Amino acid sequence: MINFDIDLGNLEASAKVDGHGQAKLLTDEELGRLFEEGFQTWRDRALFAICLFTGCRISEALQLKAEMIRGNFVTFTRQTRKGKTGTQQVEIVPGLRSFLKDWQQSGEMPESGYLFRARPDSKQPFLSRMQAHEVLQLACDFVGIEGVSTHSFRRTYITKLRAKGYSPAQIQRRTGHKRRENLMHYFDQV
Repeated sequence: MINFDIDLGNLEASAKVDGHGQAKLLTDEELGRLFEEGFQTWRDRALFAICLFTGCRISEALQLKAEMIRGNFVTFTRQTRKGKTGTQQVEIVPGLRSFLKDWQQSGEMPESGYLFRARPDSKQPFLSRMQAHEVLQLACDFVGIEGVSTHSFRRTYITKLRAKGYSPAQIQRRTGHKRRENLMHYFDQV
């Protein structure tokens, strides 16, 4: 007898493979492994913590300057944001504050200029998205997590906010999505 049962199947199987597919939604256990064992430097922990706790895109985080983290806020300027839609300030929540404090106390956090600096022979002054991707892949390989991309942190942020009961309108204001339908795509992936 043929089985005509319809099901969604294994949604995790549709995670990214070789840059194709959707960004993996990270569990708290996977996040713990990545941040505690996978990332090898305070800089790398801080970079991906900024993405996780603010919901920013990797390109926005990479362009941050030390002067953009002041007091209780991270300021993403118009020049760093996709679509160049204006400056946005995001409160530094306790989880992010902890990573930034650890980085600062290590003595490795720049006091001015770009936070995530490229090598002196690079074409641009800050790490490229490809370099950030390589850092992430090394960390994921080290702890045995597959299907993760730099966008996984934004997807995880949005999904966690929705699970806490925040409305799509509230989340849209924070993430900077111009169109609600683009944001709703994240909810359809859960």
